[in-house]
Order: sequence, then C-alpha cells, then structure tokens
Amino acid sequence: MSKPNFSQLTRQELKSYIRQHPTDDEAIRELFVNRCSPDAKVFPPLSEMTKEELDNVFGQSMSS
Repeated sequence: MSKPNFSQLTRQELKSYIRQHPTDDEAIRELFVNRCSPDAKVFPPLSEMTKEELDNVFGQSMSS
C-alpha cells in the first residue's frame, strides 16, 4: 500500500491519517513543520522556562 501525497491532503485528512499511523514521521513533519504558520509563537522547552514564564504562558492560553 502506497502512502498518500501529504501535501495534497487537507489538514483534517492529514490529522486523520496521523491518528491511524502515529509513527509516520513524514506525515507528522508535514502537519507540524511544513504547515506551521509563520505567525506561530515559538516557546523554549518547558524545562528551560522559569515558573514565572510558565505562569505567563499558561495564564494567557487559559484566558484566550
């Protein structure tokens, strides 16, 4: 069975495929790297953030 062309799938189709094939790195890369919004906020790893930074990040996400 051949893989679908991930760049031609809708976001919903790609998510559905990943749910059925959770170890397919190529599909995951398409969703989370290739289709990443240029305006997306990028945060450092949680282990590198201070408690205050974590409170700010999660406090903001809870209220938006």
